[in-house]
Amino acid sequence: MLIDIVLGYAEGKGGLEDVLTTVSKGLVNKGHKVRVLQSHPPKYREWEETITEIYYYGQEAKVEEETVHSMQMGYANFLKDSDLPDVIIATHAPILSYICRTAIARFKPNTPVLSWLHGPPAYFGGERYLNYSDAHLAISSSIGRTITDYIEEQPVYLISNPVDVNQHVIARSEELKIIFIGRLSNKEKRLDVLLRALKGVKGDWSLTVIGDGPDKHMLHDLAESLQISDKISWLGWRTEPWNEIDDASVLVLPSDFEGFGLVLIEALCRGVAVISSDTDGARDIVENGVNGWIFPKGDVNNLKDLLNAIQLNEITLPDQRKCINSVVMYKSDKVVEKINDILIHFTHEVNNNIVKGLQEDVVTCNFISTDIYSTLIKALSDNNGFHWWELKINIINYSYTKAVVLFSYQTDEHANIEEARVRLINNNGTWQVKRIF
Repeated sequence: MLIDIVLGYAEGKGGLEDVLTTVSKGLVNKGHKVRVLQSHPPKYREWEETITEIYYYGQEAKVEEETVHSMQMGYANFLKDSDLPDVIIATHAPILSYICRTAIARFKPNTPVLSWLHGPPAYFGGERYLNYSDAHLAISSSIGRTITDYIEEQPVYLISNPVDVNQHVIARSEELKIIFIGRLSNKEKRLDVLLRALKGVKGDWSLTVIGDGPDKHMLHDLAESLQISDKISWLGWRTEPWNEIDDASVLVLPSDFEGFGLVLIEALCRGVAVISSDTDGARDIVENGVNGWIFPKGDVNNLKDLLNAIQLNEITLPDQRKCINSVVMYKSDKVVEKINDILIHFTHEVNNNIVKGLQEDVVTCNFISTDIYSTLIKALSDNNGFHWWELKINIINYSYTKAVVLFSYQTDEHANIEEARVRLINNNGTWQVKRIF
């Protein structure tokens, strides 16, 4: 099976990139051919070496200059000169479902498209574009439930994210040693919440921060202003962050947004307890009092109280073996096997049932071209002198296999304006007139 995993852009280091590498390699090991496509080369080019096949379909000079239309055309141009995929995974954001569907519709419209969001739909925007996929892979149960608010009747499959859970156990430190691993982008990760909470934590403690990002200097300054800098080690970005940690008490993830929370599983499989804000991914991973604790997003006082309770032995850190056992279901081979089964099902079950009901809103379609005008004229009348205009899509289904075009015309310039509706069928990428009514 030829599988395209299509995304907008990934920089080359982070949780998304790790997951793409693991899943693509896992599917290749199962005998499939997998192509990963994004608009431009990653900022950190080392990631390319971890992907068996990676291609770039962008049409503009810079990532930020790409538009939906340019990405449609870019992926379509790639498909024009390549083998056509058996299935497409539209990755990361809802708009990719639309981009992938409209591109493949020019060549092989019945190709299944599955969305694979890496966060809640509302975070990215364009939620209605999810309807252009035939099914949805959800990395958390919360995201899966949210997806159903925006789609019609497509199935949603909970697959989680794959993690190598076979890791060495990290020793538990005697004093409170806190770990943060993640991108220093405060909009999502909210490291400021942890820093402000630590200002009020009693006794001896230390914080190790591993990561880099646009808010590094702001967070350094905040730690200085809180007078806690002497207790913090800023290690920057590391290719293997867990190799930097000899012992730890707890990992804290204070994010406002976390589609999955991969670092939580990375900590737990090493026997490190976790404290996380109440994000989509954390609700599936963290069990209060069993392998860690969850606190409300942005609640500095709640996090401070949790850390003080650990310091004062009012609560006990979970047993390391329980932490490890809590994440065995995220083993990479199990997740890849689940994805593989879903893809096989959809490539074997492609039929008219995949096609959704017609959409009533007027939409535009760049890929019903002017080539069809002459066909419409000939079908309407033998008189090639009549006037026609205002061709627009009246109805189109999300799979881009059927459409209805509203067509205005006059038999001559003095006659009344008439309207006709033309039913079209996408026949292997060519839109053809089926009926005029």
